[in-house]
Amino acid sequence: MMGLDDKIERDYQSVPPHGGNLVRAAMEYGLGPRDFLDFSANINPLGPCPSVLEAIKANLWQICHYPDPDCRELKSTLAGHLGVDTRCLLVGNGASELIYLLARVLSFRRVLIPAPTFSEYALAVKAAGGEVNYIFLDPSLGFPFPLEEVLRRLPGVDALFLCNPNNPTGGLIPRRELEALLEAAAAYKVMVIVDEAFMDFVVDPQSHTLLSLTGRNTSLILLYSLTKILAIPGLRLGVLAAQPNVVEALEGARDPWSVNALAQVAGVAGLQEKEYIEAARDMVARERDFLFRELSSLPGLRPFPGAANFLLVDITGTKYAAGELVRRLGCRGILVRNCANFPGLSEGYIRIAVRRREENLRLLEALREVL
Repeated sequence: MMGLDDKIERDYQSVPPHGGNLVRAAMEYGLGPRDFLDFSANINPLGPCPSVLEAIKANLWQICHYPDPDCRELKSTLAGHLGVDTRCLLVGNGASELIYLLARVLSFRRVLIPAPTFSEYALAVKAAGGEVNYIFLDPSLGFPFPLEEVLRRLPGVDALFLCNPNNPTGGLIPRRELEALLEAAAAYKVMVIVDEAFMDFVVDPQSHTLLSLTGRNTSLILLYSLTKILAIPGLRLGVLAAQPNVVEALEGARDPWSVNALAQVAGVAGLQEKEYIEAARDMVARERDFLFRELSSLPGLRPFPGAANFLLVDITGTKYAAGELVRRLGCRGILVRNCANFPGLSEGYIRIAVRRREENLRLLEALREVL
């Protein structure tokens, strides 16, 4: 009988591991990479801010020099933006680099992960020789966060990985529940890694983020992403916030120059654009509500409410498995995310990013044609 790890490995290999692979889509569907509307990657629908693009152009001269390995200017800007001391910050080539660095340097032997969630947590732990234990969320109840079950299973693990808001369900864990978890984790000496990659898209993020705790809570490591909100996945920019001793240990074991010069320039420029970030948050909230209503009206689709810039959709009420629905939409130049390789999900789920109204209307039109 196939074990859980075998099934996860099979699903991960058979389905593209992440969204946003335009080169692969172009080869598969016979279109150009720029011919697609990409709902498979959860990126700011406004795209990069014009000032970010101008800053990149003005600093192209830097590509013939090594980047600052310490990201000094970017860290200083981040400290002001996040309200976190620079000693508590580590910048990486996307959050994924930092996840793998964490697993390797802190040598987690056994971790706990509520699923479905971002697959790289488990893959990083396994790559470092650790063991992964899952708690599977209940889709029939809308994927509620299992606080009591997590608390019960904290003894005996080294670390707990959480994504808040969660990818791909969009669920947001209340801050009071996270604080209860941190208190219990401290008692059991369990490290809690909270990934807030999509927090910038949440309405009133200051009421939900744990950034204010990162410098003084010994059990908390927080991940943050500029890739998503600044719409720069081609450059990649992730941030880790933790106590200075944790940051120092990670810094000493990382590869040099992992954050390129143009990514650093883009980060500094983008963090100045407070109004642009607010505009993106407002658009996402408005279009997320619109997409949820419209998707709910289509036959066989059941979208789940979400707090981020994407929606998880149950398609088991249609005649299609996710792979086939993804293929039919791909042939029409529309990319959505097949969620079959998220542990705890199956070929009955897709994930759809929130984009601009005219783009969302094109998606809905294509879905009506297919369904």
